Amino acid sequence: MFRTIHMDFMDMKMWMQPFFLAFGGVLSDYVTTILGLSMGFCEACQQYHPVWALTFFGGSVAVLTVTLPRKRPWNLCPIGLASASYLGAANNILVILGLSAGIAI
Repeated sequence: MFRTIHMDFMDMKMWMQPFFLAFGGVLSDYVTTILGLSMGFCEACQQYHPVWALTFFGGSVAVLTVTLPRKRPWNLCPIGLASASYLGAANNILVILGLSAGIAI
């Protein structure tokens, strides 16, 4: 009657993948932000901090992972959201290369 919770290694790997993606995106954004700041650029959002970004993406991924069904296409939603964390790094690279003026706030 009671169902035991059992997670094998593959389930754990699929569950952790969005969190690692989000961490990689926030880390790459932070590294490119530091690189841009050292080149004389200024941060558009003065309140930006990687801990807040990681909290936001990690919390959002956790909510999606718990609430959405585990079947396709729903299991791709947390991965897609975690991949969005790379947009900041992509923007920073474009600004550093001079291909974009950046985001105007």
